[in-house]
Amino acid sequence: MKSTMRKHEIFGLVYQFLGATSIGIGIYNAVWYAVKPQKFGTLSAMPTGWDWISFPLFFGLGAVLWSLGSIELKDVAPTSRGRK
Repeated sequence: MKSTMRKHEIFGLVYQFLGATSIGIGIYNAVWYAVKPQKFGTLSAMPTGWDWISFPLFFGLGAVLWSLGSIELKDVAPTSRGRK
């Protein structure tokens, strides 16, 4: 069975999946860092040190991967299995 998806289309889908996953992890971390001081009842539970690197890491990496995936998929024309 021959696939109708080309190599760059698969890469685009993988990039978008990884980008969305990274953004989701970034949102989870942001919410956790906002709620953490309330859960433990002290301001010493605020993000410190390396916790701050998670914001640009996950949101930035997610945005870059999402953009790369959309660039890979931008010029893809719809195809059908019957056409060659």
